[in-house]
Amino acid sequence: MLNQSQHLVFGAGLIGGYLAGGLLNAGLKTSLVARKSVQDAMADGLTISDFLGNQTILNSPQFIDSTNNLELRFKFLWLTVKCTAVRAVCKELENFISKNTIIICCQNGLDSDQIIKQAFPNNLVLKAIVGFNVAEPEAGHLHRSTDGKLVIEFNQHTNELAERLNSVLLPTTISDQMLAEQWAKLQLNLANPVNALADIPVKAMTEDAGYRRIIAELMLELLAVSDAMQLELPKVTAAPAHWIPRLMLLPNWVFKLLAQKMLAIDPTARASMWWDLTTGRKTEIDYLNAAVVDKGNSLGIDCPVNRNIVELIRLVEDRKNNIGISAKNLTSLLFKQPNDA
Repeated sequence: MLNQSQHLVFGAGLIGGYLAGGLLNAGLKTSLVARKSVQDAMADGLTISDFLGNQTILNSPQFIDSTNNLELRFKFLWLTVKCTAVRAVCKELENFISKNTIIICCQNGLDSDQIIKQAFPNNLVLKAIVGFNVAEPEAGHLHRSTDGKLVIEFNQHTNELAERLNSVLLPTTISDQMLAEQWAKLQLNLANPVNALADIPVKAMTEDAGYRRIIAELMLELLAVSDAMQLELPKVTAAPAHWIPRLMLLPNWVFKLLAQKMLAIDPTARASMWWDLTTGRKTEIDYLNAAVVDKGNSLGIDCPVNRNIVELIRLVEDRKNNIGISAKNLTSLLFKQPNDA
């Protein structure tokens, strides 16, 4: 069947929906595969905006039912489901992929793209990193609530694409050092379980010295691992990777003075892991903090704080514990010694 769209965003939730808005805003013909609730929310149009006050209103996008055997083929397929859903959607993806389709994996964390490479060994599979959070202030309105860029793996096919996508609403760049880019983004994502367990907005968490100390310790463990891997992490925030934990450990008054850009966050923004826990979905913890622990183990580097926070998240997933943990209590739980009760 002939297809008028070049791009398909598969799994368009908050991130995928915002990405689709960026594609449409750039004048690229784009279709979406999404849950019915997302289709209903965008039935009257799609608004994308950011924390700097930029905004655009778009017509309702074209949705495709992935359960029908339409055999539509796309030039670019943007996979925006969570890491935990990648394996489950491989069969559905077959309806949209030809031998020339470029698959761009937009998951957090490490190695979920390997599942797609194994499922589609004859296709070009690239990685993309979405370096910002997206919130939904109201139905049909997706809001980029933090700083950050869309980073696409460098390829002859993506250079021109990135240039076309780059805008104030969707800052976009390319990189030929995606492993280092992934670890740099992972460093920031280590705060996700802290936000989920704290049960407060990201901005409020970042302004709390107790939570910042926890995040700093999680990051220091990652940096020990990435240093052992001889990775030079790119600068993805206003501060270099190795400076971020130092900033986090500063007293509140100094931190707020020096880290104003880090605090340029929509006051309602929350980490995606918080949404997962509060809606009873499995989190991406295995691809985030647990991945640091696993890589550390392979290099002989212990990462106890990351290991302990993984255990806490799994307890909440299993409904054996609750969120809403204060910084003091979370510190006590995370910095326990192996022989502690």
